[in-house]
Order: sequence, then C-alpha cells, then structure tokens
Amino acid sequence: MMPSPIELRDCPPVKVLDLPGAAALNRELLPAYHDQLAAGAERRSHFFAGRYENIYIGRERLPAIEPVLRAACAVTARLHGGVPGDYRAGFWFNDTPPGGRTLPHTHDDDDELVSCVYYVQVPDNAGCLVVEEGGQRLLVRPRAGRMVLFAPDALHWVTPNLSGDSRLSIGINVGRTA
Repeated sequence: MMPSPIELRDCPPVKVLDLPGAAALNRELLPAYHDQLAAGAERRSHFFAGRYENIYIGRERLPAIEPVLRAACAVTARLHGGVPGDYRAGFWFNDTPPGGRTLPHTHDDDDELVSCVYYVQVPDNAGCLVVEEGGQRLLVRPRAGRMVLFAPDALHWVTPNLSGDSRLSIGINVGRTA
C-alpha cells in the first residue's frame, strides 16, 4: 500500500515523486530483473543504435514491481480523478549500457493518460531525461527511487550514459481500466 499523502513535486512539464521505501524495493527489483533475463523470460523491441530500448517481462514474473505500478496508478488517480483501481499500468525496462541513449519519441499511441519513468539503478553521469512540452524543455537528473511523470504526447529522450555502468529504468504508461 502506498503511504499517504504522496509527495508530488510539480516541475512543469513533469511531476516528480521520490518513492518511499525505494532503496529496499530496488534491492529486490534489480536481482529479480537479472534473474528473469538469465531465465530468458524477456521479450525485446525497438532496436536502435545497437541495443533494444524496451525489455518486456511479464508482471506475474516480477512481484517486486507491484509497488512501482501501484504508485503510478495512485498518482494518475490524483491527477485525473477517481481511485487507483480505475487505472492500469503497462511497463517495460530500459537497460542502458555505457554510451547508450534513448532517441526522441512520445507514448501517445493508445489510451495513455500518464507516462512515467522509474529509476532502479543510476550510476553517476548515466544521462538525463529531457522532456519537451508546450515550448518548455526540462532536463531531469535521474536518481534511484525517483519516478518522473509526464504527458504521453510530450517529446522526450535520454542523453548518453557517460558512466561505466548500466542505468536501469522502468518505462510505464497508465490508462483507464476497461
């Protein structure tokens, strides 16, 4: 259960939430992610610049992800009305190696209301999220345990990872339940 109230900071065009208990959550989530990769349980898509940008693992295989998805739905409920159960969250992992980046794109393909990124592992100099919307451009420095929320139609990308280690984040799209 998400602690209440959710401390949500508004930095147009994004909202930022530092997830309570994130350090413990990430200590569970990171090895669970690597275990699923070792088991070959993933599906990959969006091959650009020598890597797959999106890595999909079934929700049922990663119980540790549930607090992250609940938080995304809770914030969406605050922003759009209703209760968290009115919303569903789809997700994928972005495992960005040294030198990797994410190209400019949007998430307005379907019925998304909110797009998010949650940071699991962030080495120093691992690149920044850039969100552009309504003539504003915001550079967001990632931090493990941070969730950044923005409009699905906002153009966004990630600058190159200049560290010596991979950055692991989770992309999330939240829409209404059927």
